[in-house]
Amino acid sequence: MGDPMSTSAESLNAAKTARLDLKTTEFAKEFIRRAATISGLDMTSFIMASAFKEAEAVMENYNRLALSDKAFSRLHEILGEGDEAVTPPPALVKLMRGKNQRARDRQLRGR
Repeated sequence: MGDPMSTSAESLNAAKTARLDLKTTEFAKEFIRRAATISGLDMTSFIMASAFKEAEAVMENYNRLALSDKAFSRLHEILGEGDEAVTPPPALVKLMRGKNQRARDRQLRGR
């Protein structure tokens, strides 16, 4: 898969055939126009670059969450696969029995 940033740049530089109408205040329009001029861009390019940057961040976050959900689902599947009556290793059983015994001993001493 290609670099998302170069794909974004290519998309912004492609022939502009879609229209996006915006309503705003005179103050916001003038403020954006001044910022665009300072940046050396026309208003459309300035607005689209800013909006595209924010949209990429939103999509990246969404895709990360979607991937996390998929990974969690796959982990859940893996943990659910196999023999349901899994016997723990003897060392784990011994360890847990020892911890339980020590906890009981502490309770008896605390009474």
